Order: sequence, then structure tokens, then C-alpha cells
Amino acid sequence: MATSHAPAAAARRYGGASAQERAEERRQRLMTAAFEVFGQQGYRQTTMRLICAQARLADRYFYEHFGSTHDCYVAVHTQACLEAAQVVEMAIRSLPGDLLLRARGGLTAFFEHIRSDPRRARILILDSSASGLNAQQRIDEQYAFVIELLKSRFRQRYPNAYNKPNMEYVVLGCMGMIINTAMRWIERDFSDPIETVVDHTHYAWMGLDSWMTQLNAAAG
Repeated sequence: MATSHAPAAAARRYGGASAQERAEERRQRLMTAAFEVFGQQGYRQTTMRLICAQARLADRYFYEHFGSTHDCYVAVHTQACLEAAQVVEMAIRSLPGDLLLRARGGLTAFFEHIRSDPRRARILILDSSASGLNAQQRIDEQYAFVIELLKSRFRQRYPNAYNKPNMEYVVLGCMGMIINTAMRWIERDFSDPIETVVDHTHYAWMGLDSWMTQLNAAAG
């Protein structure tokens, strides 16, 4: 009985890898290639064939994993967001619990992260609007951990008013400022010192702290 299944088992494996493992390896190659092509060429200039050529895979394998070039961009963008979020979260959690101190640490980590790789800067910042990502996608893919972290800090820092602001609006407003500032910084080839861009985004968090302190005092 055992021998009768051997040919089927062999058919499922090639070079020691199962069909599922080979498919996952192809997807990773496509993601790596897409990061390179989107990062170098930009969203509007990138095509399925450019990605496949970079990955050295036949065109048919692209559609094994992505419905379109846009779907591939969303996957690459989401992965880049997760990596940026991890960098920022690590920086934040390494600092004392003060909201403004952590905000400054997170901003510094984020700007250093995008400056360290121009491909990342293009995918995360320059092309995110051109790709048509909407506000809800940004909330779901980019800012979810920021919202949860702020909710936790607000409960501690402003116990009488932590539930008054709409956290999605708060985060979208602050992140909108960060993204637009980052966009200008990138367009200037990162020529301004990182302290300058941090200062010009941190003041929004200082204003948020002032507003929340007033709300907390009024509700106390």
C-alpha cells in the first residue's frame, strides 16, 4: 500500500519542495522584485512584465498571486507599512511613557527609516496617493497600531477625556502632516537635517497634548 502512493508523493514535490512551498517561493521573489521595480520606476511606470523580468519568472506566475499590478503594489505597500510600523513601535516602546517624548522618538525613527532607502520612501510616501489608496485603507494598513497605542496612552494621561476625540481623525490628521512633510523632504533629496523635519511634525503632537489637557481639565 505504501508503494502505491510513492509516485503521487513524488509528483507533489520537485527539488525537495512541495507545490505550496514552490508557490510561496515564487511569491517572495515577485514581492522582492516588485519592491525593486516600484521603488525605482514608480507606481505609474511599473508593469507586470517589468516585475516578472526582475523576478525572472514567467508572466503566468504573476497571476498566481496578484490580480493586477495595483494589487501587487498594495501588497508591497502593506509590507513596507508593517516594516515601518515595527521600526516605529520598537523606538516608542524603548522610551519612557511620556506621550510627547514617545511621539518625538517615533517620528525620528520613521524619518530615519525612509531616508535609509529611497525605494522605501517612494513606495511609502511619494506613490501612495498616485496609487489611489483611500483613508480607510490607510487606517487599516498603516495606522492601526498607532491608534491602539494612542488609546492606551490617552486613558492614562487624560482619564476624564480619553474617549472624547475621534481617534481616526486624530491619527489621520497627524499622519497627513507627517506624510506631506516627508514628501517635501524626499523631493529635496533629504537635504534638511532630520531634526528639522521632526521639529516641524512634532508640534502637531504638542498641540494635541495641549487640546487633550484642556478637555481633561474641563471634564474633571
